[in-house]
Amino acid sequence: MQLEFTAGELGFRDVVRAFIATHYPAHVRAKQLAGLELEKDDYLCWHRIVAERGWSVPAWPVEYGGTGWSATQRHIWAEELQRADTVPIIAFSPISSDR
Repeated sequence: MQLEFTAGELGFRDVVRAFIATHYPAHVRAKQLAGLELEKDDYLCWHRIVAERGWSVPAWPVEYGGTGWSATQRHIWAEELQRADTVPIIAFSPISSDR
């Protein structure tokens, strides 16, 4: 049984890691570090960024807006979100903040 990631999966992990590092909202991170309560707009800000990349619903079929990622890639995505301590992506939340 192969339990290590392949070179391609490690490359994918690096892409995900770099995306999070460069796109996670600084104001959300600052609030987290200060122990401040996050607001709906904080969650939606991150959600919009991820949605623009097409990564907000990784398990959905491609024809419905999903990524087409393998189970391992979805695992890596979830693991990297947790590693970076991002706010959760709420798959069924409206993108618009006026709801």
